[in-house]
Formats: sequence, C-alpha cells, structure tokens
Amino acid sequence: MHDKARPQAPWALRLVPPFPAIARRVLSVVSQENASIRQVYDLVKMDPSFSAELLRFANSALFGLRGEVKSLSQAIGLVGLDRVKTMATLVALNRMVRASVSFGALRKVWVHSLATAVIADEAARVNRVAHDIAYTSGLLHNLGTLGLMSAYPDEYSRMLEVSGDFGFDLLQTERDLFEIDHCAAGAYLAQDWNFPSELVAAIANHHDDPVAGEATLVNLIKVSWRLADTLGFAAFSPDKEWEYEELVALLPKSPSWLGDSAETVRGELEARIAALPV
Repeated sequence: MHDKARPQAPWALRLVPPFPAIARRVLSVVSQENASIRQVYDLVKMDPSFSAELLRFANSALFGLRGEVKSLSQAIGLVGLDRVKTMATLVALNRMVRASVSFGALRKVWVHSLATAVIADEAARVNRVAHDIAYTSGLLHNLGTLGLMSAYPDEYSRMLEVSGDFGFDLLQTERDLFEIDHCAAGAYLAQDWNFPSELVAAIANHHDDPVAGEATLVNLIKVSWRLADTLGFAAFSPDKEWEYEELVALLPKSPSWLGDSAETVRGELEARIAALPV
C-alpha cells in the first residue's frame, strides 16, 4: 500500500536543492532516545566530504571549544549529540545553497542567524524552554530565505534591493514575486524534511509580533531575531525599528548579559561569530 502522496510543492520551492541524504540520516539517528556517539561517527565517516565539513564547523567560533579539534569522534564527543544536530543541519544547508548564493549574501544571513541562535539559547535557559531546540530554531528561522535565495539568487537579490531602497514590506514583496513569503516557505521545507513540529512553528511565525512576557519557543524566536537586528546583525532592512531595551523587556526573564549595554552585548556576539565558516 502506498503512502498518501504529499501535496505538490509551491512552485517557487520546486527548484530548491534537496536536503542532503547524509544529514537526514544523522538527524534521524541523533533524534533517537538511545543514540550513541559511536552510531553517529560510524554513519558520518562514510561520507568523507561531510566529515571534513563537520570538523571545520567544530573548530569554528560557533561551538566555542578550547583547543583544536583534530578528529571527528573527538568533535562529536565534545559538542554532544544535540549540537551534532546543529552542525549537521548547518553543513547540509551550506552544501545546498553555496553553489548559487553569493558569499556576501550567504554570510549576512548566517551571521544574523547565529546571533539569533545565541540570544535564543540564553533566553531559553533562563525561561526554562528547551534551549537546544531554541538554538536550532534561531539558526533556521530564515530557512525559507535560504531556500528562495538558492532557487532564484538573482531575482531574490534584486527584490531585496528594491524593497530596501523603497521601504517595501519584505513579506508582501516576496508574496507578490514568488506567491509565498519566506516564513511560509521555510515552514513548508522544514515540514517536508521532517523537522520537529516546534521548529516548524517557530519558522512559520517568527515575523508575527512578539508577546510581552510569553515564555514559549515561538515567542523567544520572535524577540531574539529582532534583538539580533537591533544589535547590528540584520540581514535585511527591518520591518520596524525597535529599541534594544524595549525588546529585552518583552522577555519574561532576560539573561543577565542582555542587561549589559547594547555595545557590550554586540561585542560578545561578534566574538562568537568571528570565525563562522561559510
């Protein structure tokens, strides 16, 4: 008996490169309750190029490990299985989009995404929200942007220029040009690739207005990406100008380091992002 057919992909997403099979397998294994480092190592070592990229990410500022990581098994052991999910996802997305997306545009999106992830991770810890899924959600909240950029690099770049120059609403401009915005596009791709439902919801709703005092994953992502923008890590022209203190006040509890000046927090984030490998 055949599985029920998936709905046909929106036309704008039919040219998005597939999510690499090795990454799907890694995410599937790591998500199992009794997953072991040996299982992940045995799986990843069968793909030498993927292994090399995982090692490169492990040695970047992204994971903040002390000293050089020289082997894949050491990398997996040091970062832990939850962070291996993040590494595998990053490597897979990099592999998907870098052939068509310019280095400058891709780096801007990754820098913004990493700043969002770090803020979301810290905010999730103090608000007792699962911080690993918060970190991954921060990294992937603009998944739809990466998908549309990889499928239509020239058209998407021109759209960003025009919407930035004339102050057009980004989501509406995306819908006008592609009949889908990057929130809906990212949610579709995340669902199609069997990502967790909490992650799909965070991607789908991240442009909605944040709610003061709401301690949910979706709301933390809404606040975190806007904080990243306010701190100077915007990938695109903002839809609204926010004050840093205004956004911090929306969090039910804020991490102590967000209570520092915006300049200090920006410096801490810059240090984490400095060696991001894209």
